[in-house]
Amino acid sequence: MSVRMRLYSLIARPVIKDVGASTISRGSQEEAPVPARPPNCGGDAVDTDLRWESIFSQGKTICYRSGQPMLLKGSPKGNVLRVVEGWALATDPHPDGTRTFLELRGRGQLLGETSALSGELRNADVTAVCRTVVQVVGHERFLAGLGCNDVLVGMLLDAQQLHKTANVRAGLRRFGVASGLSRLLLDLARTAGVPLVAGIPQKVLADVLGVTPRTLYGAVAELGRRGAISTRWPVVHITDEVVLKELARSDA
Repeated sequence: MSVRMRLYSLIARPVIKDVGASTISRGSQEEAPVPARPPNCGGDAVDTDLRWESIFSQGKTICYRSGQPMLLKGSPKGNVLRVVEGWALATDPHPDGTRTFLELRGRGQLLGETSALSGELRNADVTAVCRTVVQVVGHERFLAGLGCNDVLVGMLLDAQQLHKTANVRAGLRRFGVASGLSRLLLDLARTAGVPLVAGIPQKVLADVLGVTPRTLYGAVAELGRRGAISTRWPVVHITDEVVLKELARSDA
């Protein structure tokens, strides 16, 4: 069995919508569990970064500006991207011009890895939410690096499990707005590795939750009144993680 088939048989069951495409724009359901790891604990993230460097350190670095397409749906397998800084928005475009939100991926997370493993066409668009820096390697280099490193395979498996419960995949829109926003902020802070979420506009957060910006504003104000967060857009600081987790578990 080839490296690709062996890895894909482990990682891609059930099939998870990919968030990659080989055409790179040149730039400068179960209820979601509340994240168990505190967002201000970055030790694991540092170890993960160092391990992925064995593959991505030999690649190139690309910087995308806010709103710039990064990856395109329908392209054949190609490069794999790793986010170094910023946020990438994955959506599923429809013929009528509308889009279905899929996921936000941030620091340390990969884009295009599923198609690299399966060899199938990409099935999502990815756009930079803010200034976003990525490391890029070809899919051959990515597969070769995984094939000789069981630790990285385990990390990729863990990442795929997290993606299954991330953002709207976990059904955030089934919760009250304050609860859904709390869950989302905890999820994003865990990705960032610090107790804040920076660079994501209010409109994007509103779209993620399926609400209007005005409704989001009310939820943000409620979280602020409870002392869970403080905001100076586009930065949201988590000031009381305990309260935020309580809100995430509520029906508010």
